[in-house]
Amino acid sequence: MTDVLVLERLARNAALGVRFWDIATDATAIDGLDVQVHPRANPRARTSATMSPSGVYVAHVVRGLREFEYLDAEPDLLWTEPARPYRIEVRDPEGRFLPMVFDADLPARGLLTYAAPWFSPPAPVMPPLAAGSPAQLMLERIPLFSAPSRPVPDPLAVVYAQLRDAGSGSPGAWFALGVSIDGVRRGLGVADGQGRVAVLFPYPEPPRVSLASPPESRNDFTWELAFEAFGTSASPTVAAGPIAELADVLASLATPRAVLDSAFSPSLPMRLAYRQPLVARTAGAAAADASFLLVS
Repeated sequence: MTDVLVLERLARNAALGVRFWDIATDATAIDGLDVQVHPRANPRARTSATMSPSGVYVAHVVRGLREFEYLDAEPDLLWTEPARPYRIEVRDPEGRFLPMVFDADLPARGLLTYAAPWFSPPAPVMPPLAAGSPAQLMLERIPLFSAPSRPVPDPLAVVYAQLRDAGSGSPGAWFALGVSIDGVRRGLGVADGQGRVAVLFPYPEPPRVSLASPPESRNDFTWELAFEAFGTSASPTVAAGPIAELADVLASLATPRAVLDSAFSPSLPMRLAYRQPLVARTAGAAAADASFLLVS
């Protein structure tokens, strides 16, 4: 075998690799996103990330990191470069997900793990999906929340609402809304800048059918829902305009707020029917609030 003479070796390092997570479908290979990276101090110096065949968005030619990208060094030495603060903006031209922005220190080794800045030291977290459960690890993936205009993937359930702060009368912009069935949180959605929210989640197991033979065919299952909102009107995200700050959204999960599902006492429970979207409103509210789900 003829020996191969290596005349030159060119190394190309990626400063950012990020995988996104659709919390409604649990999918992590999401194409069609517009992912922009820029230094925090220079929003105009933008670089677009592209998706690899494995579903990871990778950014090259990031402003300020050219020397790192072409550095030919052993892995242990490569990642000794000092990290710098960057902003990552995520938009979906197809309208499936809410736009989101978050901070990251680059270059980042491996897939990006979001470190929640309100912990000391910063800790990677994900939204709690079960009632009363603590936050879980959110390693190597960034959550995406469904936009209210998103077509509902079959066979998911969907609950629509337009949130309003009952005290101030302002829209529940960027509030989170949790939907529970039998004490278990089934879905979590985030409202847009006008308080509109869609919570998508898999249907629970249907009730047991009779033991008759042949089994009875049914599609009239219903489930009683309970709601819980999260957020604060003083959140910086409220004034941030048409894009949500991921840090504020996740931090709001520490601020639960009661949902006023009815002006009557006792109130009738809201029920979700199989394969029928539900629009949640506060029953018996004044005419000005008749189409809203009020948050106390």
